Amino acid sequence: MSRYSYIALFFPILVVAIGSSIALNLTLTLTWAQDAHVHDEQAGHAHSQENTVTLTDKAKANIGLKTDEVDIRAIETVVSVHGNVMAHPRRQAIVTPRIGGIVKRIHFSVGETVKKGDVLLELESLDLQIAQIELIEAASQQQSLVAKLTRLTEVFAKQIRRELQTRQIDYLQSLSELQQLQTTVKKRKALAGTQIISVLEQMRVRLVKADVERQLRQNTLDRTKPLVERGGSALIELIEKQAEYRKAKSELTDAKRQFQILGINEQALEKVLRDSEETPILSLLNIDEPDSRDEVTSALLEKYAVLSREATALVDAEAAYELAAIKVAANKQRALAAGLTETLLKTLAETGSIAFFNDLSTDMLIENYFAFVESSEAFEGVLQLEETLRNANITLNKVRQKLQVSGLTPDDIDKVIQTSQPSDIFYVKAPASGQITQQHVTVGTTVEKSDVLFSILDTDIVWVQGEVHEDTLALIQDKWQIGSEVRVHVAAYPETIYTGKISGISDVVEPEEQTVHFWSEIENPDYQLKPGMFAEQTIVLEKGVDVLSVPLEAVIEDGGSRFVFVEYGATYTRHEIVVGNKDDRYIEVRDGLLPGERVVVQGTHQLISALATASQVVAPQAGDGHVH
Repeated sequence: MSRYSYIALFFPILVVAIGSSIALNLTLTLTWAQDAHVHDEQAGHAHSQENTVTLTDKAKANIGLKTDEVDIRAIETVVSVHGNVMAHPRRQAIVTPRIGGIVKRIHFSVGETVKKGDVLLELESLDLQIAQIELIEAASQQQSLVAKLTRLTEVFAKQIRRELQTRQIDYLQSLSELQQLQTTVKKRKALAGTQIISVLEQMRVRLVKADVERQLRQNTLDRTKPLVERGGSALIELIEKQAEYRKAKSELTDAKRQFQILGINEQALEKVLRDSEETPILSLLNIDEPDSRDEVTSALLEKYAVLSREATALVDAEAAYELAAIKVAANKQRALAAGLTETLLKTLAETGSIAFFNDLSTDMLIENYFAFVESSEAFEGVLQLEETLRNANITLNKVRQKLQVSGLTPDDIDKVIQTSQPSDIFYVKAPASGQITQQHVTVGTTVEKSDVLFSILDTDIVWVQGEVHEDTLALIQDKWQIGSEVRVHVAAYPETIYTGKISGISDVVEPEEQTVHFWSEIENPDYQLKPGMFAEQTIVLEKGVDVLSVPLEAVIEDGGSRFVFVEYGATYTRHEIVVGNKDDRYIEVRDGLLPGERVVVQGTHQLISALATASQVVAPQAGDGHVH
């Protein structure tokens, strides 16, 4: 007889032995209550002895008994479909060197877990060394230009400060000149007025003297004429008196003509002649009407400027004053054009204190005041150097970007610039966290920048792909969508429920199976879900109303009836119930249970077996109805 025949004969014997052992163990761990629990006052249920089982704590532990609470829950509308676990497409990474070289050292291998940024291997790369040399040269050129531009802008700033100070000084000097000329004009005007008054007084004295002399000669002539006619005087004396009269009359005419030339009429002359020489000449000429001395002087100059030797000098002084005023206005406009404010110029005029702008930085000074010196050589130099620096920055950025594309971090690049030490060793780092699933290189391998070195998979989050058949799709298409809740079960962990949300739904029906694929995103922190596992998915379509319910595992179907085991301390009693709607986790209880009761969800089959054998299997030594 072959050894396979022996195995065939032995197998039934083994099954019987195992069955007997299980029955014996159950007999030893379960003790049926001999005293019937007829009525439970708290629950309000009455049961016969054959529906009740009492267990010790040891018996509960042996059969792994678990209970759950009868509670108010929402029964959801769900649909269950088949699926399989997949690697999340955004959680997979391939590692390429991005620069050519020779593998010198490998830090991780297949199966090891890495974190993002871990060094996977080291490459010796001549291309990297050349690129770093280019970086150092570009950085050195850029730094040199920055230093040169800094010095030149400082020179330019000094020039701006000097120009601002010069414009303030020019404005202040022109103001001073204007004030001096204003004083000169006033002095010369006053002197000219005094001279005019003096000349007018002299003219009055001459006029009065000439008038007195004419009257005197007239009187003398009038006395001489009768004497000559009577022969009392010689004719010669008359002729002499007549000559003297004509001379006096001519002098009076000349004196009057001086006034007449000035536009003074006979009436004014008569007032002068009739005056006792106590009234000022200006009053006699009606020039004392204005209130101020300056107005009197102006009136005199307007009428009698020819009488003053200072009139010409006054005209020159006034012309100089007008030119000085124009100069002040021009200097003020130049100062304003340079960026100086009206307030600053007012303060400058009042105090004479020049602003030096030492509190402004070079950049602020150039930004605020450069416009008025745009044509300066320093400014042209700044512009040219800035253009050169921009080109140098572009070159440096290109080299930096080239190295970043190759895999160097900004910190790595900065370190090369700071030390000016190029290196030919390139560290290939993990682009993502996860487990290395493939390795394609060994030490000494020559690789190009696009060669695949490793494959990394992160299963912190996985996809579960499901299939909805076309006939089911017609029932749920209005209720499922991206973001809908899903619950996932896998055979390896039957008691664990994984929850997630639908992240994608295919727009295409698979022609062979007539199904629509969808994908759910599931968090997998313990890495229990493995790509390739078969899975059952439950799609939650909508929430239901709150009803009294128990877990599905608690309900046992016996023919046309359904029942549960209710826990009362150490006693477990079978209860018939009436059920309603259900989902993948809970079932509605319409009659037979009360909220807060606890029902058995694990160990029900052992309790059913115990009830079936209770009348035959009783431990005789257990007088208290319990197995210890």
